Amino acid sequence: MNGKPWETENWNVSQCNYWDEVREKFQLAPHIQFHDATLRDGEQSPGVVFSVEDKIAIAKQLDRIGMHRIEAGMPAVSAQDFEAIRRISQLGLKARLFAFSRAMPGDIEKVVASGVSGAVIEITCGESRLKYAHPKWGFEDVVRQSVETIRFAKQHGLYTVYFPYDTTRADPDFLKELLKEVCERSDPDAVAVVDTTGTILPSALRVLVGRVREYVGGRPVEIHTHNDLGMGVANALAAVEAGAEVVHGCINGLGERCGNAAMEEMVVAAEALYGIRTGIDCSRLRETCLLLEHLSGVRVPFNKPIAGPAAYMKESGVGIKVATEHPLVTFPISDRFVGGKRTLVLGKKSGKDSIHMKLDEFHETLPEEKVELLLTRVKELSIRERRYLSDEEFRTLLNSVR
Repeated sequence: MNGKPWETENWNVSQCNYWDEVREKFQLAPHIQFHDATLRDGEQSPGVVFSVEDKIAIAKQLDRIGMHRIEAGMPAVSAQDFEAIRRISQLGLKARLFAFSRAMPGDIEKVVASGVSGAVIEITCGESRLKYAHPKWGFEDVVRQSVETIRFAKQHGLYTVYFPYDTTRADPDFLKELLKEVCERSDPDAVAVVDTTGTILPSALRVLVGRVREYVGGRPVEIHTHNDLGMGVANALAAVEAGAEVVHGCINGLGERCGNAAMEEMVVAAEALYGIRTGIDCSRLRETCLLLEHLSGVRVPFNKPIAGPAAYMKESGVGIKVATEHPLVTFPISDRFVGGKRTLVLGKKSGKDSIHMKLDEFHETLPEEKVELLLTRVKELSIRERRYLSDEEFRTLLNSVR
């Protein structure tokens, strides 16, 4: 370590993140926990279905990397979901296990029977949802169902997270009174701010989280964000800056529509941008992402942070030596830190240095005039095929110029 938290062996990020005038505005909790909802919210991605064995494998992997909390599913959905949660709860994992529940005592009975220690209890508070999805519900109905279910859950020894979803589109006065009333009458252990449709600015969410912390009387505030406008991670981190203590997310950003905040991105951002020691084994993040890609059938985007093929790939010949000899100049996060591997590919944007490095990789040498010819042919093929070349194609071109 060089005394610069923004520049370590694992990352090279902006020093501005650590300026006093930036950090003095933070209200970071002493400890931040990560709550993985891949087995529930992640499976709500259209077309994604995890078998019981899939869910067990995912839970084991999440526990292996040190995930603090795992939301194992919603037992009321199906007998298969209940069985998966029950079996996961018998694995003896270190992670704290939660199940998702509607604000209905009947759902809580299934949560209790599944063997987990915590319940995430949902009910809508969004103004438009109440108007169109539950037109007969008034304020007292929402309070009554919430209070009754939270009390029932606590009577059965569950840690209760009150999850008034669509929080960010709730009428402000309705939300204020709802949270105050529910907390006073049923004493949930924590309250979540839920950006169900990903429609709030990070700056607005900071203010909202600050207000919610006032309404809930010192209880921990959790944050659950979606990515409909591409701000799921940014919003979750904004909530952390405002004092949220628990961050919900899904591996690979799985989830309904455009997905939830990507768990692996938030963990790395917490480490590198905030200096938060998460306790999660970041070196196994990429393998976790690839496991979820395999089991979900949802491909990791080519340029996806952490796990995407392009995250540690370089084609352009400009700066290729620096990228190889001093990788953190080009790649802000070390590939080793997240369990990735840097890759040099050849194509239209490559230069002679790229060819030399690829030859070294293959333990080959060429006269300089042949290097020029090989580069020309690499560029020609890349332009014709409109992509970078495979190693096999490069070797064929190499043989053609000998």
